[in-house]
Amino acid sequence: MIGNILAWLCIHLGVSSLVSVAPEAFVNVFEGIYRVKRWETGTKLYERLGVRKWKDRLPEARKWFRKGKTAAHLREPTQWERFEKQTNRSELSHWLQMLTAPFFFLFNPPWAGWVMVAYAIMFNFPFIIVQRYNRIRIMRMKNHLYMRG
Repeated sequence: MIGNILAWLCIHLGVSSLVSVAPEAFVNVFEGIYRVKRWETGTKLYERLGVRKWKDRLPEARKWFRKGKTAAHLREPTQWERFEKQTNRSELSHWLQMLTAPFFFLFNPPWAGWVMVAYAIMFNFPFIIVQRYNRIRIMRMKNHLYMRG
């Protein structure tokens, strides 16, 4: 049990720190996963999930690594592109963390391996949802600005 906890701690911090310093070109290789899907915008899915109400309760690794800006910078159009790139890095970090879950089958019984997979999904998915929600907010603000201008 302690081994699993320490392994997850190393995975979360390690992957987050690696992705935070990864070259922009590496992050851009995965641009397909960041692309906003029609079903995400047309249904107001994230509003229905109440993301705005609970997103600020999630811990932010950005503070630990002293990287990036908060969503408060969305008020400044000059910061939108930077914040959007930051959402890409964060989303990629959480997808990569989930992909490590099968590693736990190597030193756990199968049932515990599945518990680790469930943990990986339940821990990381809310963060991915918040990044996608923020990206859609940026997209809507850009569209609103360009329609006015």
